[in-house]
Amino acid sequence: MKELPQWVTQFNERNEPENLVSKGWSTLYPIDSYTQSTADNVTWEGLFKEEKSPVFPHDIAKAYREDHDNIRSSPFGNTLTLDFAKAAIDGYSLGQREFTDFLTINCASTDYVGHKYGPNSIEVEDVYLRLDKDLSDFFAYLDKKVGKGNYTVFLTADHGASHNVNFLKSHQIPTGFSKLGNLQKGLNDTLAKVTGISNLVRSTANYYINYNLRRIDSAGLSADLVKKISLQWLNRQTGLQYVIDIDALMTTPLPQPLRDMVINGYNRKRCGSILLIPEPGWFDGWGTGTTHGTWNPQDTHIPLVFMGWGIKHGEGRRTVHMTDIAPTVAALLHIQMPDGNIGEVIGEALK
Repeated sequence: MKELPQWVTQFNERNEPENLVSKGWSTLYPIDSYTQSTADNVTWEGLFKEEKSPVFPHDIAKAYREDHDNIRSSPFGNTLTLDFAKAAIDGYSLGQREFTDFLTINCASTDYVGHKYGPNSIEVEDVYLRLDKDLSDFFAYLDKKVGKGNYTVFLTADHGASHNVNFLKSHQIPTGFSKLGNLQKGLNDTLAKVTGISNLVRSTANYYINYNLRRIDSAGLSADLVKKISLQWLNRQTGLQYVIDIDALMTTPLPQPLRDMVINGYNRKRCGSILLIPEPGWFDGWGTGTTHGTWNPQDTHIPLVFMGWGIKHGEGRRTVHMTDIAPTVAALLHIQMPDGNIGEVIGEALK
């Protein structure tokens, strides 16, 4: 397309982001009712520019004027997204034909607010309370537009989040920062002392040790020797529970669930030669807010809700995976599973 669809242009002309943030961000309910959260003013929560403390009300209108991306770090990003989804349904007449329409919606403000404030903040609690109302409004719209019982919804997430390190420290839980940048420098220094070649490690992205293979080859170094030196040094560093040589994964003393996760997350074209698994409570983060990327339950336990046409009322407690969603939807529609599918149908969810 050389131009946006007409319905998108019309949606943009409404200036909805400015309207949503115009009254600032206060809690939806009285702040003393937010009992699932820590205090409003704690040192491990992030700030918008020029904020003195991370407390309500937040001047999100000012933050939006300074940087439009800041709407993501507020509950109004979800509201905007779901309103845009309604416009897409209207613009494309989704659910109005004999064929199945599929609409994917990413309510990403849960992620951005979680990164900024951490999962235990009043801000995160408020985002979910508001998202609940936004979803209720969206489902009421679908009932009216498509017809109750004529659509299916599934809701999930791509990850959870680690608790902020300072939050954990305040509760006397062992924790720390992995500081992968420091590990990369220390490992490069160690390898340089032994081999005389600098910067043999290119990166430590996603807890993988990624070597500069061209540099190793051009110097005539043994890749096995470089890896052996690396493993010996890394195994002496604090905050690491496992240091895994991918080539020796099947013989590494590792709990089977973790081994399966390592295998499922490995891509030989993109991943490094050594994988670092931090101690529980440790991750590569910073002082405020949080991030994700570890194997632990707080990072990997995600919601999965099915609702609507073809779905049986009930609940389950067995372990299922996000990779089970695609085959379940395919079974619901009586179509072939995707050709890269590795999941299984969640049969108990279907009528």
